Amino acid sequence: MQRLTYLYLLLFLVLFLSACTNKTYKIQGNSILISNTEGIKLRLIPYGNKMIRVQYAQFDEEFFPNDHYEMVASHDFDGGLTIKETKNTYEVGMVGQENLQLFIDKENLTLDYHYLGQSILREKPGSIDNADDLIRSFVSDPNEHFTGLGHSYYGREASIDLKGKKHARNYGSDSHEQAPLIVPFFMSSKGYGIFLNSTFENYFNFGEDGAYEFGIKTSGFEGQMDYFFILGPSLKEVLQEYVSLTGKPRLPQKSIFGLQLSDKGHDHNSATPSNETWWRGKIQAHKAAGFPLDHIVNDNRWRAGGGKRCESFIEWDRGRYPNPTDYKKWTDEQGLSMTIDFNRCIGQFSEGWKPEFNIPVTDGINFKESAPDLTNAEFRNWFWNIFYKKSLDPTLKYPGDALWIDEFDEMGKAPKDMVLANGRSSAEMRNYWFFLIAKALVKDGWDKQIGVEKRPYVWVRGMTAGAQRYATLWSGDIYPTYEDMKFQIRSMQLAGLSGFPFWGHDAGGFYDWDKNTGPDEQLYQQWAMAMGAFSPIWKPHGMGASRWPLDRSKESQAVARKYSDLRYGLMPYTYSNAYLAHEKGVPMVQPMILDYGDNEQAWNRDLQYLWGENMLITPNISNSNFVDVWLPKGGWYNYWNDEYHEKEEQLSFKIVDNAYPIFIKAGAIIPTIAPSTSIASANNSELMIHVYAGANGSFTLYEDDGISEKYQTNEELRRTLMQYDNTLKKLTIEKANGNFEGASISRDYTIVFHGIKKALEVKVNGQAATSIFDEGAHTLTIGLGNMSIKENITVLIY
Repeated sequence: MQRLTYLYLLLFLVLFLSACTNKTYKIQGNSILISNTEGIKLRLIPYGNKMIRVQYAQFDEEFFPNDHYEMVASHDFDGGLTIKETKNTYEVGMVGQENLQLFIDKENLTLDYHYLGQSILREKPGSIDNADDLIRSFVSDPNEHFTGLGHSYYGREASIDLKGKKHARNYGSDSHEQAPLIVPFFMSSKGYGIFLNSTFENYFNFGEDGAYEFGIKTSGFEGQMDYFFILGPSLKEVLQEYVSLTGKPRLPQKSIFGLQLSDKGHDHNSATPSNETWWRGKIQAHKAAGFPLDHIVNDNRWRAGGGKRCESFIEWDRGRYPNPTDYKKWTDEQGLSMTIDFNRCIGQFSEGWKPEFNIPVTDGINFKESAPDLTNAEFRNWFWNIFYKKSLDPTLKYPGDALWIDEFDEMGKAPKDMVLANGRSSAEMRNYWFFLIAKALVKDGWDKQIGVEKRPYVWVRGMTAGAQRYATLWSGDIYPTYEDMKFQIRSMQLAGLSGFPFWGHDAGGFYDWDKNTGPDEQLYQQWAMAMGAFSPIWKPHGMGASRWPLDRSKESQAVARKYSDLRYGLMPYTYSNAYLAHEKGVPMVQPMILDYGDNEQAWNRDLQYLWGENMLITPNISNSNFVDVWLPKGGWYNYWNDEYHEKEEQLSFKIVDNAYPIFIKAGAIIPTIAPSTSIASANNSELMIHVYAGANGSFTLYEDDGISEKYQTNEELRRTLMQYDNTLKKLTIEKANGNFEGASISRDYTIVFHGIKKALEVKVNGQAATSIFDEGAHTLTIGLGNMSIKENITVLIY
């Protein structure tokens, strides 16, 4: 009997120990670690209550540390997970997010994400994990739409809807594959997003041959599958969560949002090579003719050593610019900021360059004597310091407010198996190049040595996810054709959907090498001026005929004035939306899918977009005088004549007098100022507020000093909330919240109500006030006079 009892106890102990040994999940802090019999480890970590980090590793390897990549700005998120075990699954929930559940198959560790009780992303068994590929496969839904992923070379994207095709966002393999926006982050119409946290070559399939999968190709080097699942459920919420994860886009100086013009085409071999005298004369003539200008872009000619693209070096040429300090003083007086540029090919000629800065194998690379290894900390330190020493040091008082970094996208022929200075392979680091450039110049350079007094603006020909917190990009040497114009409209939207709202391009196209020409007058008007004025960065630039309005035809000059007045008059609205893009990640250029994605039309209408949240822009992308426009439900006003469209409608808009389609959403509040020839000279103390009746609306006017980082470091900023109640016909302007150096304490307001069909009485703060009714335009205008910004204002019409 005792022996039998002993055997029972022994059996119980064996079963108990076996159960303990076979337990396949652990709670580690706020994370959950799950393993299976095939030696795969799965780690789940909450980032807040809308994001789950999903990591895989082999049983005998460690997970990559958080700082292995720096695309994620911070891993310091609160959050908690719960887990419940059933016979075949683990059920994981998020603390504070009861509508999201994750079901994990015990046998194969496949994941099934549920929101509101419905599966929105379900993994298929058999995902590939081998020496060269780490790929996750999911059940495909032919009705699911996808967007994001940055853009491929030159921003040439056929659609912002990525459904049904394979995509990759990687550093090029050829020297002519310019300006990739490498953002392995996408969003789904089902209300979630995925960020693939790896710099290895990526791959996405959103329905081709019925597959839905994403992954990385490690080329035999050590890599790990690491991604973030991000819940919205709206696309704007997904995007906001992504930006909270990878970092806020760096807000440029306010002058960057004005017109930018360059000296391209006035090189050493032109009839009118640029120098300080050329610039002064050009700027004075341009402004005397009434055209605005805020930012001047130097292309090579500022540099010493001849000012040639690949023979000069980083230093102000004292022959063409005898006294950079005096020149800087003069440009400041004109209200101008300035870009100075760097071509990779001049590295070898610049002071302090070392051949050992180069990557180990340079064969096949253009300008291989200047092919730096961006993982080399000594090179990165040199790179910033050559700019600082030669121009940006504040004690020099030289020009330099922005940096243009060119041709770092042309090293794609370097072998992927090459081991770089940080001990990692080129296969892993090439997608990371642009991040390392941005970090070196801004976080490790500008922020430390120039500090809060002046914001940086760095634009590189190519960018990487997460680097938006330091820099941005432009789309390379695009063609002046309608086809490339269409590509740029789409890539501008995709950039905003990928965390880069301050994306730029050469408005009008850079050059047509086949025809040896820049944009003709028609394309200059439609693209360089009209569409350019409704781009985040307005930079007409390129080879061939001058992009300066004063050098174009009389008709082009008239179009330039029309859209310059629009751009500069809308600056309070535009700059407020720029701040929103920085703060929330909501892009300045908003694709139709952000607000109207539940309508299938929106996914097809990627050649029109919202400027901010209230202005619908449809560029003319052909030589026709008619433009196809889709107006979603909600009510829209024709900007040019206030004609109202109440229902969803598709119309053929006839262009008259170069007035391209612009519509204003019912309920919109649009603050404007009088157009000026520079942002610095604008009169912000007189504000005209346009209110478009037909729906409730609100708008927050944002203001700061436009130059420093004090809006972040010291909260030196001001917000003014404006709200319109359509039922009561009442506009409320709340007292301004906050302050900054140079802010006015009062403001002269004029209110214009649109969509008013008869003369109405007006009360301002309860007192009767006079107004002007325009029967033809259906507008009611009220001049409030000078009002304190420290008091609430109500305007009631009845």
